[in-house]
Amino acid sequence: MAESSGAKIMQPPTKLANKVKRGASIDPAKAIENANAIVTNVAKEFAASLTDEFAELDRLFTIYKQSNSAEDLDVLFRRIHNLRGQGTTLGFPLISRIGSSFCRYIIERNQSIPTRPGIIDQHLAALRCVYQQGIDGADDGVSQQVAAALEHVVSQELQAKAKA
Repeated sequence: MAESSGAKIMQPPTKLANKVKRGASIDPAKAIENANAIVTNVAKEFAASLTDEFAELDRLFTIYKQSNSAEDLDVLFRRIHNLRGQGTTLGFPLISRIGSSFCRYIIERNQSIPTRPGIIDQHLAALRCVYQQGIDGADDGVSQQVAAALEHVVSQELQAKAKA
């Protein structure tokens, strides 16, 4: 511990060396192989959980339509936001793209104007279709058009509401 102008500078002990085995070497190829195996397992768990996830999204959307409350919309938003964040990494890049469109709609909209449930419903239907059909999006022209159409609808809605 050193003192300077009344201030104390603390130097915490470094114990990292005690945690690393001496003489041990890390095989980068093996580490990558292990990481890929973990991602593959997580992707399988993710895919298996999507049926329940979409049932929950439908339930949350029904609650929001009945209550029209900002709190219920936020719960739905957070679920789709999390789904969007996992999609690409776990083999569903279109889920991420469609989820991003939904999130943009919710985040950027004029808060004084109510959401349009039809836009939310279209996003949920597209998300469900991507999952049920196992569409990865790379070569599926129809899915790309659907995602682009949703993004266009959101852009138009945001522009119209910005003028309001």
